[in-house]
Amino acid sequence: MNRGVQLLTYKNYCDESPLEKVILECGAGVFKPEMEPLFMRFARDGYRVYGIDIGEDRLANARVYCRPHHIRAGLYQADLHAIPFEDECMPFVYAYNVIFHGRKQDMRQMMDVMVRVLMPGGLMFVNFLALEDDGNGEGEQIGVGEYMQTHGGHTVIHSYLADQEVETYFSGLEMVFMEKRVLRRMKDGEWIQQAFIDMILKKPKK
Repeated sequence: MNRGVQLLTYKNYCDESPLEKVILECGAGVFKPEMEPLFMRFARDGYRVYGIDIGEDRLANARVYCRPHHIRAGLYQADLHAIPFEDECMPFVYAYNVIFHGRKQDMRQMMDVMVRVLMPGGLMFVNFLALEDDGNGEGEQIGVGEYMQTHGGHTVIHSYLADQEVETYFSGLEMVFMEKRVLRRMKDGEWIQQAFIDMILKKPKK
């Protein structure tokens, strides 16, 4: 299955923007060195790419992938709560399937940091888990819509939002695109339902 298809829509918006083609991926590492990092889709079209990830091993895998493809990416080990870039320096910032692995208060903090580094007029992509997802309600509940679940052999937080909750996460930003996806796919011989809310947001110019 092609990862991150929804980023193609985001890239179309970025391509049409007059801002310099510089982009930051939050969660830029990959689990295997043969796995293509999502930022490659932008790098191939001449974007200057940067990325952060909390896992140095995942960043190392991304660097391995970049070398034979002659892609230079500025990759840094960092937490999304403390992005190591100056205020309003990035025209484009995105986090794909990332922030819903935090508790809801953490998600707001991560959004705030992404907004901090986003340039006025810049575009952000972020997505959330919706309540219709089969995972909602599974595992140990640690808060409203927050569950500890096993993912890839690790115990990871998954937070699920009602449609009206999503709007509370992007105060001060302009929504330019929203799509709610409820899909069914085969996994390990069984049908599962996944549900996401994808957002493209714009930081107003001063």
